[in-house]
Amino acid sequence: MGEGEKEGKYFVFTIYFGLFLIVALDVVAGFVAMEAEVAQQECKSPSKKAFMLGLIALGCLLAAHFITVMIGCIISAINIADRIPGFEHRTSRLIHLACISLTWIVATAGAGILMMGIWMNRESRPECGFTNKHFRSLGGKVCFLHAIVSVFMYLAFLISCSTIIFC
Repeated sequence: MGEGEKEGKYFVFTIYFGLFLIVALDVVAGFVAMEAEVAQQECKSPSKKAFMLGLIALGCLLAAHFITVMIGCIISAINIADRIPGFEHRTSRLIHLACISLTWIVATAGAGILMMGIWMNRESRPECGFTNKHFRSLGGKVCFLHAIVSVFMYLAFLISCSTIIFC
């Protein structure tokens, strides 16, 4: 096995491991956020358990997003598409840029919604109104959406480099 083949296998392993880690963190964040919604009894006094679960969900989402962007930027920095004759490098970069942008939008929305859910836990509420709706469970669903968008980004990369030695 040559040196180039070893590097290619390590690269593919890193991509798959990163993808698995991102999906696992997003799924954990989603389920923990929904568990925090259950722990917070609506219109009752603040729950420390719901607060901590909300923070854990937010931390998992942010960690998954950090890994997504870090590996996504590494992928976009690799200039391997120039080696393929007839391959449109610009199209690949535009698709990758769109995926990274969508990942940022989804992660920002999810973090904001989870923060609102955490913030709603600060005091007891005598009335149940619009301000006390299910932000944590909605944030959990956005965490699942972040996992889907991240998988799409990696699939777009793997499809674009399917004829390259590294992949």
